[in-house]
Amino acid sequence: VCNLSDGDARGVYKNLNLDMRQFEQLRMNVHAEDRTFQTEDGDLSIFMRLGTDYEDNYYEYEIPLTFTKEGVAPNGADPNEDEEYKKLVWPTENEFLFALKQLQDLKIERNNKDVSLASIYEIVDPNKPNNKIRIKGNPTLGLVKGVMIGLKNTNGQGVPQCAEVWVNELRVSGLNEQGGVAGLARL
Repeated sequence: VCNLSDGDARGVYKNLNLDMRQFEQLRMNVHAEDRTFQTEDGDLSIFMRLGTDYEDNYYEYEIPLTFTKEGVAPNGADPNEDEEYKKLVWPTENEFLFALKQLQDLKIERNNKDVSLASIYEIVDPNKPNNKIRIKGNPTLGLVKGVMIGLKNTNGQGVPQCAEVWVNELRVSGLNEQGGVAGLARL
């Protein structure tokens, strides 16, 4: 993305039909490079929206980006073998790694406070204080119809930003393998 105005956002999305209630965590790696050499860490943030749509019913998780500096790769380093190189290129500060239960708990908290469904309700992730979790409308993890990944200019100084961001390996983990019960009755 280039010339992203202050406060503006751009994203890509994928339509799907997924029940995420049986999983514990969501995870995705993120790499960011400053293409103008003027963007500072935190000037851009990456967000992920999960929901039935991208405007009115979604959960959102936002992370301020840490940029990989140019020339961090040692000569001849193999990113598949060198763990230190992996940490420099795919910093853990940029990684989406959160419990899906946090999203459900956020919805319960918002509903208990009688906040309007039309407004955005936001908290700070207690495990990662730089990250934010938001909810708008009435999304459900039982029927996720889309995932949006986007960049937001959070500079706050009116300066347009340019960056190249790579995302890799969006995945859920921690499948609940507890058996269920079924029954059939006739009267």
